[in-house]
Amino acid sequence: MAVDIERIKASTPLLSTIEKLTGEQVVKHKICCPFHNDMTPSLHIFDDGKWKCFGCGKHGDVLDFLGYYYYGLRYDPAVHFVELIDRLGALEIKPLPQRTIKPKPEKPKLNISLEQVYRWHETMSEERREYWYSRKLTDQTINEFFLGWDGKRFTIPALYRLIPFAVKRRKFDVEDGIDAKYTSIEGSRVGLFNADNLVNAHTAVICEGEIDCMLLHQSGIVATTNTGGASTWRDEWSQFFTHIKNVYVLYDNDQAGTDGAGKVKQSIRRAHILTLPTGVNDVGDLFAKVKNASEWLHGMVK
Repeated sequence: MAVDIERIKASTPLLSTIEKLTGEQVVKHKICCPFHNDMTPSLHIFDDGKWKCFGCGKHGDVLDFLGYYYYGLRYDPAVHFVELIDRLGALEIKPLPQRTIKPKPEKPKLNISLEQVYRWHETMSEERREYWYSRKLTDQTINEFFLGWDGKRFTIPALYRLIPFAVKRRKFDVEDGIDAKYTSIEGSRVGLFNADNLVNAHTAVICEGEIDCMLLHQSGIVATTNTGGASTWRDEWSQFFTHIKNVYVLYDNDQAGTDGAGKVKQSIRRAHILTLPTGVNDVGDLFAKVKNASEWLHGMVK
């Protein structure tokens, strides 16, 4: 008689199985991976019955978890299938009680097209470009990142494969005395700014803020930053750096920057945390205060 494998999987909750095998509690769908020396929770459990470790790369369903757990690198689904079915039954995992899940309100989507980003960039006046020059950005950088002006605010778009996923805006008018902070347009998602350039990188710097990222980029250093601020690093972003030999973290010279850099370090343990010179607040401040800022950076990032 054929084994109804899908029925077996559906009746054996992955989360309960993982907790019973490891003796650890799954918190917010994450747990320390038992298949490698994991100091922070890198293994994610998904609602569709699948799991993946963003540290060692192993992934699969409930049977695959048992396979790696009992057989390690020798695990072969074709060879161990029958044994795994027996082991699964022996665990006596009870199905989870049915729960009524209230639908979450739909998050607003970013209603900004690439064409709109182009338009803000192409119609920006030379007078408005002076602001970007004051931040030490060159014409090449302004053009490469499609920095713009929407008629009221300066704009910094975040693109991945030429698809906008976030836009930050800043209102600035010397005559009116307005100098506000950057705010995200409704619907913007938190993600990695300039992530496209990580694909072929051998060395990369994770910094704090889009302006800092662009300054590093125009200095010949592959850099990225997350669009949500120093405290919003996500463990799943570590997968963008698995192929990169040298990873550095250069956050602002304050407590929030120190805490944020430590959070990245927990996620990418081989990353090196860099410290800005005394009296320098961030990368922008470095270029404003240190004459040979680019040389200093290249001396630190090797």
